[in-house]
Amino acid sequence: MTATTHSTTVGLGPRALANRRRIVAVAGVELLRNPFASMEDIAAAAGMVRRTLYGHFPTREALIDGMLDEAFEQVGRALDGIDTTQPPARATADMTVALWAVGNEFQLLLRLDEAGSRARMTDRLAPVRARLITLIAAGQADGTFAVHLPPAAMARVLTVLVLALLNAHSDGEWVAAEAARDAAVACLIAVGVDRPGAAEIAQSAAEAARP
Repeated sequence: MTATTHSTTVGLGPRALANRRRIVAVAGVELLRNPFASMEDIAAAAGMVRRTLYGHFPTREALIDGMLDEAFEQVGRALDGIDTTQPPARATADMTVALWAVGNEFQLLLRLDEAGSRARMTDRLAPVRARLITLIAAGQADGTFAVHLPPAAMARVLTVLVLALLNAHSDGEWVAAEAARDAAVACLIAVGVDRPGAAEIAQSAAEAARP
């Protein structure tokens, strides 16, 4: 299952696609630096006239959606790399590590205050939760995971946990040399794996993800 996107890049030529991706990349930098950056500020930072920017993204909301498209295309690729035939605990750890690797995009999107931006991000996270629900249900069925919460509720807990840890790490509230591994440990403990087992599984997942 690949994360659903709302991409509008189909049919764009190479130059138009390159411009669109440049706008999205520059917008991420500018909005992370200054959440109140205007469309004009972003156009200037991208080295293009406003007409070019507005040709791709006529409104700020459209630009945020474009950034969501890019982020969740990366999420889809990350999820496609997860071997779901593995034991549920290892697949969950692999998924956490993979999502952490594309977490910078989420850090910005979570900080944006536009009305509806969080709701749109929650909608895009539905495929991630669906994958987690399947893994959690399998882990509960084979006794690996605790059954104190139903799979759908626990999937929401894990999604929020990873996003909260991304923000804590970005804000300096949580400093960890192996943040992806430790986030995987936290997720495994949340679903009921004992700490020694969680640490061993998360370490293996982190090592496998290294280039």
